[in-house]
Amino acid sequence: MADPLHRRTLRFVVSVAAELKYPKQRLHGGHAVGEGYYYELEGPSARTAECKQRRTGVELSSADVNALEEQVQSLVVEGETISRVKKPWAEAHAYFDERGLSSAKSLLEQRCSPEVECYECRGVLRCTIFPLHERTSALKAGKCSLIPCAPGFIVSFVEKYEPQPALLDSMREHGAFALAHAVRSVGELDALQQVGRGRKDYVLHCEFRQESKLATIAATAVERKSAGKPIKLICIAGPTSSGKTTFANKLCMYLRNVGFLAKPLTVDHYYLPLDRQPKYQARKQRSDVDYDHIESMDVELIKEHLKVLVDGRSIMTPIYNMKTGYRDGEGHHFDAMPPNGILVIEGIHALNPLYTQSVEASMVFKIFISPLTVLQLDDCNVIKSTQHRLLRRMCRDYLFRGNSASTTLKMWDNVRRGESVWIFPHQNDTDFVMNSAADYEIPVLKTFAEPLLRAVRPDDPQYSKATEMLELLDHFASWPANLVPETALLREFIGNGSFDCH
Repeated sequence: MADPLHRRTLRFVVSVAAELKYPKQRLHGGHAVGEGYYYELEGPSARTAECKQRRTGVELSSADVNALEEQVQSLVVEGETISRVKKPWAEAHAYFDERGLSSAKSLLEQRCSPEVECYECRGVLRCTIFPLHERTSALKAGKCSLIPCAPGFIVSFVEKYEPQPALLDSMREHGAFALAHAVRSVGELDALQQVGRGRKDYVLHCEFRQESKLATIAATAVERKSAGKPIKLICIAGPTSSGKTTFANKLCMYLRNVGFLAKPLTVDHYYLPLDRQPKYQARKQRSDVDYDHIESMDVELIKEHLKVLVDGRSIMTPIYNMKTGYRDGEGHHFDAMPPNGILVIEGIHALNPLYTQSVEASMVFKIFISPLTVLQLDDCNVIKSTQHRLLRRMCRDYLFRGNSASTTLKMWDNVRRGESVWIFPHQNDTDFVMNSAADYEIPVLKTFAEPLLRAVRPDDPQYSKATEMLELLDHFASWPANLVPETALLREFIGNGSFDCH
């Protein structure tokens, strides 16, 4: 996988190429979809015979995408200089306004300074948001290809791109919501005023949108039952800090409201005892155990228990003691499911087919959950899901586990490695993608996370990561936590919520 500097420079070069090739349109996007980024062109079509208007976007033909890829490759081969320059605020604002770069323009309007730092290449200006390579030729060291994906295209940075239809559908649906509320960018979010109902109403709309997803899943369960194909097992998986616990609890309530008795079963207690852990056997060192690896789980017992519960019988679930690495006592009695029962499990491996192969496939409903924000920083860079989750995790780790920002940052790379192996490969083999992002969250999280990040000292190995997160937060206004409803999923990470179990 390409390093962050390569990926950021790639997004910049694609943006420059788009302005040079199609000056009457603007490039919009940069949404991460697997190992690539999704973009669309917006604005009047330059060649109406070959392109057609689609809402606010221009649907690109394969020839259009190929032509843009040739422009990108030309910039790379020619080794154009990427200069860091300062422009007077009025000049930068006028540039973005004239070219319809509304996300960059709104960002400048909410974060005003006499001079604006920009990157310039072949006369094209973009906001300085991330460090970039000094020359476009640096991209020769990695991969780059543009893949048609109507109405836009994917910019891939790997040899063979794997399509991500589930993520694309979720992103597009969320994008329609953002467009309807005229909050597509950080600048537009910052423009919502605390005076009056602007922020409050937007928070409510974000929450209503998430609630509607829960209602849709509950309605699907009713439809499946009516069709004689009842759901008996719901599996929920997603990367850390996606809100799995709160989502699972709320889903159980929604299902009960439509006639089902939904019961959650945590699989976190199904770790193998130390004396059965494969990696413990060699040196008898507990530090060798990888608790993110599926080999650390008692897969056979999970399969057996899921089958027994779906068949309407009771079980004794294990009680795993994280301090000792062994199970306590005989376990915990879990009542048999009634005829209208639905078992709900959530965890890092919940979508792994090894767990559910003992249950008839028609009875299983799989959900992938992750906060997939569509907020643009500028017109070619989007807030990353990983940044959003890291801020959630940082707040929760401090408030409920006593961990500093440095501790969370130190663990983050290992956490992400486990996700890429055990979660993301299954995200397209699901029945539903739950986008748990509410785009008002980062301004609220900033209130909690900013002082934690500022406490990371310059001599700390995590200082550069902390500085990068502070630079991201600097683009956001701060919103008070009292705007967040008690039932909001965000409360899992900042406390005082209806589903608190910390």
